[in-house]
Amino acid sequence: EVDTPPTIAVGDVPWGLGRWLPEAEVLRVTPAAADVPGLLAKAADRSLVVVVKDAHRHPDSRALVSALVTGRPDATVVEMGLPVWRPDAAAYLATYGAARANAQAAAELLTGRAPVRT
Repeated sequence: EVDTPPTIAVGDVPWGLGRWLPEAEVLRVTPAAADVPGLLAKAADRSLVVVVKDAHRHPDSRALVSALVTGRPDATVVEMGLPVWRPDAAAYLATYGAARANAQAAAELLTGRAPVRT
């Protein structure tokens, strides 16, 4: 998950897919401090899902997502905000929001099963 600064309208609210994918290793990274080779190495033998929110508003987020997708063309990118910008990823999923229902729907599509209920 690519960390995104809070907006003035909404503030700092929880978002992401980690809650709905309990078996996954979820890392929240800040674009400026992200170690792209290290992240790619960590995901070398498994699926890579890059989760971002409103990437069109953050050039550093777009750069990080692009670098990860360049290193892993088979990566899936999940945009949990507005899908204004789209990277050249093997798979792209836009949720049109970061609310609970959006995250559950994305997790269900990614795993092919009903999401975890909490």
